[in-house]
Amino acid sequence: MRVPFRPGRTPAQRVADTALAGRLLVLVVCVVIWDLVVRVGLVDPLFLAPPGDVVAAVGDLFGQRDVLTAFAETGQTILIAFLIGAGAGLAAACLLGASATVRRAYLAPLTFVLSTPKSIFLPVCTLIFGISNSSAAAFGVFEAFFYVVVNVLGGLDLVDPRHVRAARAFRAPRRHLYADVILPSALPGIFAALWYGIKHAFLGVMIAQLWASQGGIGSLIRNYSAQLKTAYVLAIVLVITVVAVVAGALWTRLEVRMNRWRTAGSAATASVSIAA
Repeated sequence: MRVPFRPGRTPAQRVADTALAGRLLVLVVCVVIWDLVVRVGLVDPLFLAPPGDVVAAVGDLFGQRDVLTAFAETGQTILIAFLIGAGAGLAAACLLGASATVRRAYLAPLTFVLSTPKSIFLPVCTLIFGISNSSAAAFGVFEAFFYVVVNVLGGLDLVDPRHVRAARAFRAPRRHLYADVILPSALPGIFAALWYGIKHAFLGVMIAQLWASQGGIGSLIRNYSAQLKTAYVLAIVLVITVVAVVAGALWTRLEVRMNRWRTAGSAATASVSIAA
């Protein structure tokens, strides 16, 4: 009977497995230290709930209708902020990328705002939209917009001008120039822009809901903190962390799959150069 060939783990896979095991080990050590600190009385459980209470609170939270409503409300607000911020950012980046004059005029102010703590603009959103989810969505849009613009511009800078000149020399229609030359080359920057857009839309909405909104997860955290329900606060943080980690892993897999052709093209180019 012929045994099928099963290749072993590659060096890259072994390194990835070791890194994952190291992260899990650090996580376990931190949880053990956290539990011991609370149990021996170094920290009052009123201010830092033990891990067991936090896990129990997670199950309790998802049995409450108002908590599920708060999560749904925050998710909807984040989605709205991301769609508006990413759409406006993509449009602005395309405009800046199409004109060197516009880019020279407006890229510096955009970069300046990007480097400033954008939480200082939260009172402005509150004054305009009031203490509501509208102000949270507006601040999420504000947070996401600048990161999308800068990263899309970085992706457009990856486009090889020789490829554009070659497409124009062959009289490629504009739609094919963008769809077959510019968009594939700028894909890494676009993926980075969308990821930063999602992340900062989330941060903007959460910050606004914590300080200047009624409803949503941020308001829930604020209420539980005021009632010293530390286990529930940490349970919400735990759920958000797990969702963020899973979303980041899925996004990385999608990005690698979508950019696989670039790796294959680089390998082919390298092999041709070596053969020459």
